[in-house]
Amino acid sequence: MFAVAATHTSPASHTSLRQHVRRAVGRDHSPLCRPLDRAYSRLAAVQALTVLAALALAAVAALLAFRVETHTAEQIARHRHLVTAVTTGPAQADNPRVGSARDHAPARWTYPAGPGTGTIPVPEGTRAGTAVPIGLDDAGTPIRAPKATEQIASDAVLIGLGTVSVLAVVTEGVFALRRRTLERRADTSWEAAWERVEPGWSGRR
Repeated sequence: MFAVAATHTSPASHTSLRQHVRRAVGRDHSPLCRPLDRAYSRLAAVQALTVLAALALAAVAALLAFRVETHTAEQIARHRHLVTAVTTGPAQADNPRVGSARDHAPARWTYPAGPGTGTIPVPEGTRAGTAVPIGLDDAGTPIRAPKATEQIASDAVLIGLGTVSVLAVVTEGVFALRRRTLERRADTSWEAAWERVEPGWSGRR
């Protein structure tokens, strides 16, 4: 996803990351090391750090999402009460043209807060007068079951992957622009050097 990339015009195409870091901090004292080489190495070092930072942010985002969703599920479970409702009509799909795994039906139920009525999800083909277990909150309003731990973990992983993907697109665009700038500088520097060397090399002096 992220990569310490170097194009064919880069003067540090086959330089290891360790060498990039040494050069970026000014510890490469080779007489062949040019300022442009150091600029490429700084870019490569920053890009490597960005990879680590992106992975860390993705892990934090995933962990935070997992904790928040787990807390929400615990709160729902703490205030959710199972009662038995009785359907007062047959099951009907929300959209008959599409069809669904679970239909809905009108129903009534009894709860300490008082009797209640409403539309509840039921299995396909449920008839009127069928007893169906439902979950109610403290006020007697139907609520869905809390997410299972497996679903919460799956959602957290997706959030982590989404975070990495977004950071990858943004940072890769920034680094691509910077690499393009350095490549133009490399081309300009090479052309200027060639103009000085070529007449003597070709014998046109």
